[in-house]
Amino acid sequence: MRRLLYQDEARLEYGRMFWADPRKRQRLLDHWLDPRHPYHERFLEHWRPFVERVLAANPAADDLLDRDLQAEGLSLRVVVREIPPVFGSFF
Repeated sequence: MRRLLYQDEARLEYGRMFWADPRKRQRLLDHWLDPRHPYHERFLEHWRPFVERVLAANPAADDLLDRDLQAEGLSLRVVVREIPPVFGSFF
C-alpha cells in the first residue's frame, strides 16, 4: 500500500485531472518547460519521463506503479514530489 502525504495526494490527483485533458496537458508541459519556470531544467533533464508516466497511469494501479518505480530506485512518493508546481503569473 502506498503512503503519500495529503499534499502529495492532492498534487497527484489534480495533476492527473489536468493531464487527462489534452489541452490542459499541453498547457502544463508548456509551462513546465518555459525557461522562466524555476524547475524547467530539472524537469527536462531528469524528471519528465517519470512525471508523465505517473500522471498517465491508472490510479487503481498505483501500488503496482510504486513497486515498479521502487525496482528502478525511485518511488511513487519521490516522483509525485517532482511534479513541478504551477505559477500563476505566466501559466
